[in-house]
Order: sequence, then structure tokens, then C-alpha cells
Amino acid sequence: MPIVHLTKTEEREARAERLLRIALADQRINQRDLARKMNRKYCTVNKRINEPGTCTLYELWDFLDELNVPPEERAKILY
Repeated sequence: MPIVHLTKTEEREARAERLLRIALADQRINQRDLARKMNRKYCTVNKRINEPGTCTLYELWDFLDELNVPPEERAKILY
């Protein structure tokens, strides 16, 4: 089996996606409810969570604020 190495961008996107999915599970909320709560379209929320590279920094912080993600967890995305 070949070894697969992720690029720096792919690693960051994977970390962001994992953090968002964990936050959704912790809050016991699904993407559709999050979209309603944030007054956004479900398809937009779904795309941003599945492909965090399409997310602007403002949108990312907005998601993290809505999901009450603590600062120490947010910092993990940036390294």
C-alpha cells in the first residue's frame, strides 16, 4: 500500500473539518439546524463544513462562534 502525504493545505482543511464536525456533535445539532440558526442556506453550510477551503475566515469564525468552540480548539486550525 503506498504512503499518502497530505499537503499543508489539505492538512489544514482536514483539521478544520474535523473541528467543525466535533463541535456539531458536541452541541447535538445537525447541519440543517445550524443553517436555520445562522439564517443561511443548508447547501452553503453543508459545503463549508465538507470543504472548509471554500470558507472565508469570517464564515469560519461565524461557525465557530455559533458552535461555542473554545479559543484553544480554534487555535488548532491555525498551526
